[in-house]
Amino acid sequence: MAFENWPCSPDDGAAMISATGGWAMKRGLLACVGVMLFVVTGCTEDTPPLSSPAPSSSPASSASSGSPEPPEPGPATPLGAATVTAKDAKLIEAYRNKALFPQGQAVPATSELAVLRRGRTAGTGDLAWMPDANTYCLVSIRERASDRQCFGLAKERKPQGYVHVGRGAPHDLGSQAELHPLVLSVSVVENTSGPFAYKDGTPEHATPVQEATVRFPSGRTMTFLTYEFPEGINIPMEAEICSTSRAVCFKAFEPSAAGQ
Repeated sequence: MAFENWPCSPDDGAAMISATGGWAMKRGLLACVGVMLFVVTGCTEDTPPLSSPAPSSSPASSASSGSPEPPEPGPATPLGAATVTAKDAKLIEAYRNKALFPQGQAVPATSELAVLRRGRTAGTGDLAWMPDANTYCLVSIRERASDRQCFGLAKERKPQGYVHVGRGAPHDLGSQAELHPLVLSVSVVENTSGPFAYKDGTPEHATPVQEATVRFPSGRTMTFLTYEFPEGINIPMEAEICSTSRAVCFKAFEPSAAGQ
Protein backbone atom coordinates (compact mmCIF):
# COMPACT_ATOMS: atom_id res chain seq x y z
CA MET A 1 0.00 0.00 0.00
CA ALA A 2 1.42 3.43 -0.93
CA PHE A 3 1.79 6.11 1.73
CA GLU A 4 2.07 9.15 -0.54
CA ASN A 5 -1.47 10.36 0.15
CA TRP A 6 -1.46 9.68 3.88
CA PRO A 7 -1.15 12.58 6.44
CA CYS A 8 2.07 11.13 7.83
CA SER A 9 4.72 8.76 6.53
CA PRO A 10 7.72 6.76 7.82
CA ASP A 11 9.99 9.68 6.85
CA ASP A 12 7.97 12.01 9.09
CA GLY A 13 8.60 9.67 12.07
CA ALA A 14 12.33 9.65 11.36
CA ALA A 15 12.40 13.46 11.22
CA MET A 16 10.76 13.66 14.65
CA ILE A 17 13.39 11.34 16.12
CA SER A 18 16.33 13.45 14.95
CA ALA A 19 14.80 16.82 15.75
CA THR A 20 13.17 16.44 19.16
CA GLY A 21 14.54 13.43 20.93
CA GLY A 22 12.89 10.51 22.68
CA TRP A 23 9.71 12.01 24.24
CA ALA A 24 8.85 14.07 21.22
CA MET A 25 9.51 11.05 19.06
CA LYS A 26 7.00 8.98 21.06
CA ARG A 27 4.36 11.69 20.89
CA GLY A 28 4.89 12.11 17.14
CA LEU A 29 4.67 8.42 16.45
CA LEU A 30 1.51 8.05 18.57
CA ALA A 31 -0.13 10.93 16.74
CA CYS A 32 0.86 9.49 13.40
CA VAL A 33 -0.50 6.02 14.28
CA GLY A 34 -3.72 7.57 15.55
CA VAL A 35 -4.23 9.43 12.30
CA MET A 36 -3.49 6.29 10.30
CA LEU A 37 -6.02 4.25 12.29
CA PHE A 38 -8.67 6.93 11.79
CA VAL A 39 -8.07 6.97 8.03
CA VAL A 40 -8.16 3.16 7.75
CA THR A 41 -11.37 3.01 9.77
CA GLY A 42 -13.00 5.70 7.65
CA CYS A 43 -12.06 3.94 4.39
CA THR A 44 -13.57 0.63 5.41
CA GLU A 45 -16.76 1.95 6.98
CA ASP A 46 -18.92 1.47 3.86
CA THR A 47 -17.64 -2.02 3.01
CA PRO A 48 -20.05 -4.82 4.01
CA PRO A 49 -18.61 -7.20 6.63
CA LEU A 50 -17.32 -10.49 5.31
CA SER A 51 -19.58 -12.39 7.68
CA SER A 52 -22.76 -10.97 6.04
CA PRO A 53 -22.79 -12.01 2.35
CA ALA A 54 -25.59 -10.85 0.07
CA PRO A 55 -28.55 -13.30 -0.09
CA SER A 56 -28.37 -15.71 -3.01
CA SER A 57 -31.24 -17.02 -5.12
CA SER A 58 -30.63 -20.71 -4.47
CA PRO A 59 -33.09 -23.41 -5.62
CA ALA A 60 -34.11 -23.95 -2.00
CA SER A 61 -35.17 -20.32 -1.57
CA SER A 62 -37.20 -20.30 -4.80
CA ALA A 63 -38.88 -23.58 -3.86
CA SER A 64 -40.03 -22.11 -0.53
CA SER A 65 -41.50 -19.01 -2.17
CA GLY A 66 -44.82 -20.73 -2.85
CA SER A 67 -44.58 -20.49 -6.64
CA PRO A 68 -46.93 -22.90 -8.47
CA GLU A 69 -45.49 -26.14 -9.75
CA PRO A 70 -45.14 -26.62 -13.51
CA PRO A 71 -48.29 -28.02 -15.13
CA GLU A 72 -48.51 -31.77 -15.44
CA PRO A 73 -47.36 -32.68 -18.93
CA GLY A 74 -49.77 -34.16 -21.40
CA PRO A 75 -51.44 -34.85 -23.55
CA ALA A 76 -54.43 -36.42 -21.83
CA THR A 77 -56.05 -39.50 -23.35
CA PRO A 78 -59.82 -39.60 -23.98
CA LEU A 79 -61.79 -42.40 -22.33
CA GLY A 80 -64.90 -44.33 -23.29
CA ALA A 81 -67.42 -42.52 -25.46
CA ALA A 82 -65.06 -39.56 -25.82
CA THR A 83 -62.69 -41.63 -27.97
CA VAL A 84 -62.73 -41.01 -31.73
CA THR A 85 -64.27 -43.93 -33.66
CA ALA A 86 -64.85 -44.79 -37.31
CA LYS A 87 -68.27 -43.10 -37.04
CA ASP A 88 -66.47 -39.78 -36.47
CA ALA A 89 -64.61 -39.90 -39.80
CA LYS A 90 -66.48 -36.92 -41.28
CA LEU A 91 -66.10 -34.91 -38.10
CA ILE A 92 -62.34 -35.53 -38.04
CA GLU A 93 -62.11 -34.67 -41.74
CA ALA A 94 -63.92 -31.40 -41.10
CA TYR A 95 -61.62 -30.74 -38.14
CA ARG A 96 -58.56 -31.17 -40.35
CA ASN A 97 -59.98 -28.93 -43.07
CA LYS A 98 -61.69 -26.18 -41.07
CA ALA A 99 -59.78 -25.86 -37.81
CA LEU A 100 -56.87 -23.92 -39.26
CA PHE A 101 -53.85 -23.71 -36.98
CA PRO A 102 -51.22 -20.95 -37.08
CA GLN A 103 -48.06 -21.87 -38.92
CA GLY A 104 -45.62 -23.66 -36.65
CA GLN A 105 -48.24 -24.62 -34.05
CA ALA A 106 -48.46 -28.32 -33.27
CA VAL A 107 -51.68 -29.96 -34.45
CA PRO A 108 -53.03 -32.50 -31.95
CA ALA A 109 -53.06 -36.10 -33.11
CA THR A 110 -56.40 -37.81 -33.53
CA SER A 111 -55.63 -40.00 -30.50
CA GLU A 112 -55.50 -36.85 -28.33
CA LEU A 113 -58.92 -35.57 -29.38
CA ALA A 114 -61.92 -36.10 -27.13
CA VAL A 115 -65.33 -35.95 -28.79
CA LEU A 116 -67.54 -33.83 -26.54
CA ARG A 117 -70.63 -33.70 -28.74
CA ARG A 118 -71.57 -35.25 -32.06
CA GLY A 119 -73.86 -33.03 -34.12
CA ARG A 120 -77.01 -34.24 -35.84
CA THR A 121 -75.45 -33.25 -39.17
CA ALA A 122 -72.52 -35.45 -40.19
CA GLY A 123 -69.22 -33.63 -39.90
CA THR A 124 -70.37 -31.30 -37.11
CA GLY A 125 -69.69 -31.44 -33.41
CA ASP A 126 -67.31 -30.38 -30.67
CA LEU A 127 -63.81 -31.67 -29.95
CA ALA A 128 -61.39 -30.93 -27.11
CA TRP A 129 -57.84 -31.80 -26.06
CA MET A 130 -55.56 -31.02 -23.13
CA PRO A 131 -51.84 -30.44 -23.90
CA ASP A 132 -51.23 -30.16 -20.13
CA ALA A 133 -53.26 -30.20 -16.94
CA ASN A 134 -53.71 -26.42 -16.87
CA THR A 135 -54.96 -25.92 -20.44
CA TYR A 136 -57.80 -27.19 -22.56
CA CYS A 137 -58.56 -26.39 -26.17
CA LEU A 138 -61.92 -26.57 -27.89
CA VAL A 139 -62.90 -26.81 -31.54
CA SER A 140 -66.56 -26.42 -32.47
CA ILE A 141 -67.49 -27.28 -36.05
CA ARG A 142 -70.82 -26.27 -37.53
CA GLU A 143 -72.19 -26.30 -41.04
CA ARG A 144 -71.35 -22.63 -41.66
CA ALA A 145 -68.19 -22.08 -39.68
CA SER A 146 -65.80 -23.37 -37.05
CA ASP A 147 -64.34 -21.90 -33.88
CA ARG A 148 -61.11 -22.81 -32.06
CA GLN A 149 -60.10 -21.47 -28.64
CA CYS A 150 -57.83 -22.47 -25.75
CA PHE A 151 -58.55 -21.74 -22.10
CA GLY A 152 -56.46 -21.74 -18.91
CA LEU A 153 -57.49 -23.41 -15.69
CA ALA A 154 -56.55 -22.01 -12.30
CA LYS A 155 -52.94 -22.98 -11.51
CA GLU A 156 -53.60 -23.35 -7.78
CA ARG A 157 -56.68 -25.46 -7.05
CA LYS A 158 -58.01 -28.28 -4.92
CA PRO A 159 -57.11 -31.62 -6.51
CA GLN A 160 -60.57 -33.08 -5.91
CA GLY A 161 -63.71 -31.55 -7.33
CA TYR A 162 -62.23 -28.39 -8.87
CA VAL A 163 -64.74 -26.87 -11.33
CA HIS A 164 -64.06 -24.51 -14.21
CA VAL A 165 -67.18 -23.02 -15.82
CA GLY A 166 -66.54 -21.66 -19.31
CA ARG A 167 -68.28 -18.82 -21.08
CA GLY A 168 -70.90 -19.85 -23.61
CA ALA A 169 -69.41 -20.24 -27.12
CA PRO A 170 -69.28 -20.23 -30.03
CA HIS A 171 -71.73 -17.64 -31.30
CA ASP A 172 -73.39 -17.42 -34.70
CA LEU A 173 -72.32 -20.88 -35.83
CA GLY A 174 -75.76 -22.39 -36.22
CA SER A 175 -77.96 -22.67 -39.26
CA GLN A 176 -79.22 -19.43 -40.81
CA ALA A 177 -82.74 -20.82 -40.54
CA GLU A 178 -82.52 -20.99 -36.73
CA LEU A 179 -84.20 -18.09 -34.94
CA HIS A 180 -82.29 -18.83 -31.73
CA PRO A 181 -79.12 -20.81 -32.50
CA LEU A 182 -77.81 -22.92 -29.64
CA VAL A 183 -74.82 -21.64 -27.71
CA LEU A 184 -72.44 -24.20 -26.25
CA SER A 185 -71.37 -24.10 -22.60
CA VAL A 186 -68.39 -26.18 -21.44
CA SER A 187 -67.43 -26.85 -17.83
CA VAL A 188 -64.52 -28.95 -16.56
CA VAL A 189 -64.59 -30.99 -13.34
CA GLU A 190 -61.36 -32.47 -11.98
CA ASN A 191 -61.00 -35.91 -10.37
CA THR A 192 -64.71 -36.42 -9.77
CA SER A 193 -66.78 -39.14 -11.37
CA GLY A 194 -70.31 -38.62 -12.68
CA PRO A 195 -72.88 -38.88 -13.90
CA PHE A 196 -73.74 -35.18 -13.75
CA ALA A 197 -77.15 -33.62 -14.25
CA TYR A 198 -79.11 -30.47 -13.47
CA LYS A 199 -80.07 -30.38 -9.81
CA ASP A 200 -83.78 -29.73 -10.34
CA GLY A 201 -84.17 -31.14 -13.82
CA THR A 202 -83.08 -29.77 -17.18
CA PRO A 203 -84.21 -26.12 -17.58
CA GLU A 204 -86.70 -25.29 -20.30
CA HIS A 205 -85.05 -24.85 -23.71
CA ALA A 206 -81.70 -26.25 -22.47
CA THR A 207 -80.20 -29.54 -23.57
CA PRO A 208 -79.20 -32.33 -21.14
CA VAL A 209 -75.66 -32.48 -19.83
CA GLN A 210 -73.22 -34.63 -21.81
CA GLU A 211 -69.94 -35.94 -20.37
CA ALA A 212 -66.53 -36.71 -21.86
CA THR A 213 -63.57 -37.72 -19.69
CA VAL A 214 -59.82 -37.58 -20.36
CA ARG A 215 -57.05 -39.01 -18.22
CA PHE A 216 -53.39 -38.04 -17.70
CA PRO A 217 -50.59 -40.61 -17.18
CA SER A 218 -50.62 -39.85 -13.42
CA GLY A 219 -54.28 -40.92 -13.21
CA ARG A 220 -55.65 -37.38 -12.95
CA THR A 221 -58.99 -37.11 -14.74
CA MET A 222 -60.80 -34.16 -16.25
CA THR A 223 -64.46 -34.47 -17.19
CA PHE A 224 -65.90 -32.08 -19.76
CA LEU A 225 -69.56 -31.26 -19.21
CA THR A 226 -71.29 -29.73 -22.23
CA TYR A 227 -74.80 -28.31 -22.49
CA GLU A 228 -76.50 -25.89 -24.84
CA PHE A 229 -78.99 -23.07 -24.47
CA PRO A 230 -80.69 -20.99 -27.17
CA GLU A 231 -79.11 -17.62 -27.81
CA GLY A 232 -81.46 -14.74 -26.98
CA ILE A 233 -83.42 -16.74 -24.39
CA ASN A 234 -83.19 -15.76 -20.72
CA ILE A 235 -80.66 -18.07 -19.05
CA PRO A 236 -81.71 -19.44 -15.63
CA MET A 237 -78.68 -18.16 -13.71
CA GLU A 238 -79.68 -20.15 -10.60
CA ALA A 239 -79.53 -23.48 -12.45
CA GLU A 240 -77.05 -25.90 -10.87
CA ILE A 241 -75.33 -29.03 -12.10
CA CYS A 242 -74.40 -31.73 -9.56
CA SER A 243 -72.75 -35.12 -9.45
CA THR A 244 -74.90 -38.06 -8.35
CA SER A 245 -73.54 -37.96 -4.80
CA ARG A 246 -73.89 -34.16 -4.67
CA ALA A 247 -70.18 -34.04 -3.79
CA VAL A 248 -69.80 -31.40 -6.50
CA CYS A 249 -72.43 -28.79 -7.40
CA PHE A 250 -71.91 -25.59 -9.35
CA LYS A 251 -73.91 -22.89 -11.13
CA ALA A 252 -74.02 -23.85 -14.78
CA PHE A 253 -74.07 -20.38 -16.32
CA GLU A 254 -71.69 -18.36 -14.15
CA PRO A 255 -68.25 -18.49 -15.79
CA SER A 256 -65.14 -18.97 -13.69
CA ALA A 257 -62.85 -15.94 -13.53
CA ALA A 258 -60.17 -17.74 -15.55
CA GLY A 259 -62.69 -18.58 -18.24
CA GLN A 260 -63.85 -15.08 -18.96
